[in-house]
Amino acid sequence: MELSDRELVLLERAGDSKAFSVLLVRHRAAMHAVAVARLGPGADVEDVVQDASLVALTSLRRLRDPDLARSWLTGITRNVCRDRMRGARTVELPDTADEAPGPEERLDRLANHDWVWGAVNALSEPLHHAVLLRYFSSARSYESIAQALGVPVGTVRSRLSHARRILAAQLRDLAGSASPDHGALERDRTALFAGIAEQYNRGAEPALLRTALLPDARLTAAGTSEVILGRDLIVRGIGEDVAVGVRLRLLNVIAGRDLTVVEGAFTNPPDDPAHCPPLTTQVFFHRGPEIAALHLHYGRE
Repeated sequence: MELSDRELVLLERAGDSKAFSVLLVRHRAAMHAVAVARLGPGADVEDVVQDASLVALTSLRRLRDPDLARSWLTGITRNVCRDRMRGARTVELPDTADEAPGPEERLDRLANHDWVWGAVNALSEPLHHAVLLRYFSSARSYESIAQALGVPVGTVRSRLSHARRILAAQLRDLAGSASPDHGALERDRTALFAGIAEQYNRGAEPALLRTALLPDARLTAAGTSEVILGRDLIVRGIGEDVAVGVRLRLLNVIAGRDLTVVEGAFTNPPDDPAHCPPLTTQVFFHRGPEIAALHLHYGRE
């Protein structure tokens, strides 16, 4: 039986390191969708989600209501996006959290999570130093870290981005060992959207997508108020892109219980090179096993 968010938070607070990773993987797609909505498709999105994940890891005891874990995680993601856009020095916690913990409490809070220290200590020295300053000290701004380490701010950003990718992968691996059901969900969703992309790229009838969509499914896109209602109209519109020669390279599939985030890159036909923007992030909202709605974002490389 799947544990609730409340149960996972309480287990994590009791020292179960796998509980947090399960919680994080469960809501990663929602965090990703929030980041895409704020920043648009692009490399910054994954970096923001990883940053928000580590902020959450060091602040989970400040979550007042464990039932609001999903809102808390997406709120942190929203704040990381906002702070990145304005160049803020630190990340604020959402209203569902108590006052942010200081460095000492962060260290105490993670003292019994051996995997955290094992992962952090296994980083190369430059990455290790950057992570300790960013997530476990009061000198958390990029400028302060750069000054402490005697390197440019751009180097700090690069090191933290690299470290976050490593730590995020280890979190997902830990969650996979603790929650095989989610691993199966992610494999099923990846297979579904890989199959949809394969039919798209063959110029075939999008039978898999048609089967997955509910009859009253709706499609919306960022930057426009237009709403396409109904499975038939959605499939017809996608078919028009396929007919002119647009192809889609699948980059990433991120599965959550009730939504899936699909990232891809379009290739346009030679005679219409501007038909679609280069990048797309598509957020699919599920009702049971079927797709009830999808929201499209487009971006430039």
